[in-house]
This record gives sequence, structure tokens and C-alpha cells, in this order.
Amino acid sequence: MKRAGTFLPLWALQFVIGMFAVLLAVGIFAAVIGSVVRGPSTFFDEVGKTVARIAPQPKADIRSDADLKAVIRALPDGRLRVASIITEQDRVVFTVTADRAAVKAAVQPGDELRISRGGDVEIAPTGIPGLVDRIQQAIDDLRRSWFGK
Repeated sequence: MKRAGTFLPLWALQFVIGMFAVLLAVGIFAAVIGSVVRGPSTFFDEVGKTVARIAPQPKADIRSDADLKAVIRALPDGRLRVASIITEQDRVVFTVTADRAAVKAAVQPGDELRISRGGDVEIAPTGIPGLVDRIQQAIDDLRRSWFGK
């Protein structure tokens, strides 16, 4: 005689045990992969910091007290905000803010602005186009100094 409701099929028990085994395996796998991935990223971060210290750094935009005073005078309120200090390079980074209406170029973070030959503000090219542009500008400056045009 069988009682109703007391019989648990064997496949259901196997399913529950299998589900816990799979979840345990996934958890162990994630922990192992997480530690393996963190190791090289820390190593490459340190390599990047070392290369940044060794590689030639771009010169500062403001090189003297007179340059700093001229920039501060050019700002509307006569104030310049210090954003951060990079101790490894012995540099001070300033923050200059502008209303979006004042910057008509379609800028993205990291872009550099310059004054174009026509007098408008434009995005300065970077990378290979920037290198070509700087070479072209140097040739134009050389031509003007030699031929006066």
C-alpha cells in the first residue's frame, strides 16, 4: 500500500543535487577567474605607471609665473581653479570651465581646442592627423619667415 504525497521521485532529488553542484562549480570558477584576471591587470597598471614616469612628458602649457598671471587675468573673474597636483611629475593641473554656448565646436572629453587660421575656435587634430597638421604648420611658419608671405 502506497501513501500519497510521501514519495519523492529519484529524478527530482538528482535535479536538486545537480543544481547545487552546478551553482557551486560556477561560484568556484568565478572566484578563480576573478583572481586570475586581477593579477595581470595590477601588473599592467604598474607597468603603465613606470612607462609614464620614464617616457618623455609633454611640456607644461604654463611655464612661468608671468604665463600664469596672464592666464588668470584673461579669465572673467580673475580666478583659476586647481584641479589636482601630480606629484610624480611635479605638476599642477588647473580646471577652466566654460558655458556650452561659448564652445561652438562639437567637443568630446579629451579634445584640445585651438584658434584656427580664420580666427575661429576649432578642435585640434590628434594622432597622425595632428602630427601632419603640426608639420604643415611648421612648414607654413618657415615659409613665412623666409619669404614673408
